[in-house]
Amino acid sequence: MSLVSLVAAIVILIMLAIKINKINPEYSTLLSIGACLLIIFFVIGKLTNIFGYIDRITALINIDVIYIEIILKMVGIAYVCEFASNICKDAGYGAVASQIELAGKVSMLALGIPVLMSVIDLITALLGGA
Repeated sequence: MSLVSLVAAIVILIMLAIKINKINPEYSTLLSIGACLLIIFFVIGKLTNIFGYIDRITALINIDVIYIEIILKMVGIAYVCEFASNICKDAGYGAVASQIELAGKVSMLALGIPVLMSVIDLITALLGGA
């Protein structure tokens, strides 16, 4: 599916959701979720290319794959939390959306601590060796 056809399908779904919202808001929310899922499936299809390039980059430079995995996990957490948060906001559950965002931030912080510790270890090794 090309980006143009995806955008056309999303616009049609959203216009239908706006029309249905006056009659039955629950179905409107379901159409909105369906549109978001279409976008997610499109993005997942594109991720295979991105992972291929990341593999090539890690093969060319001497970097530990664990750091790249951590960065990709953080990006994934951000996207998933934003997706879930926006759906909750659209459904009228702003408090739940805020808690999802908080959970995402804490999860990313927990993932980033090992990277921070390795940087601190490197700094102390450099200062200790001077």
